[in-house]
Amino acid sequence: MLKQLMVLWILIVCANMASADEQNFLEEIESSARAWLGLNDEGRYAESWRNSSAHFQKKMTEADWLKKANEIRKPLGAMEARYIATAGQAKKLSGLPEGEYVVLQFYTTFKDRTLALETVTLAKEKDVVWRVADYAIK
Repeated sequence: MLKQLMVLWILIVCANMASADEQNFLEEIESSARAWLGLNDEGRYAESWRNSSAHFQKKMTEADWLKKANEIRKPLGAMEARYIATAGQAKKLSGLPEGEYVVLQFYTTFKDRTLALETVTLAKEKDVVWRVADYAIK
């Protein structure tokens, strides 16, 4: 009986540790995404490009991103609120090389648009830092 209780206790401790690690991981990813989005909210598009993944930078020059970001964001007005909607992990995503990815979706309200869905794909880079590899807004 004591042995069974000990095994049960170990399982509970391990489950709690795994849950805490997963929570820390999600907080780190969400924080990275929000920091990058925040740069765009402030109109700091060049800085957001420099802080994006190597794939993002290869796909689009800084000048192209500045133009695209301005076209996308300016008509929306100021960001008012952003809530996380979904999160998922993947090894393969369409248009991206095989790797480690997390896709976050946010419901975001802007001054001149009631509601938008922002999709932020983060990639784990060689330096083990999660950076934005793709961004879409609908």
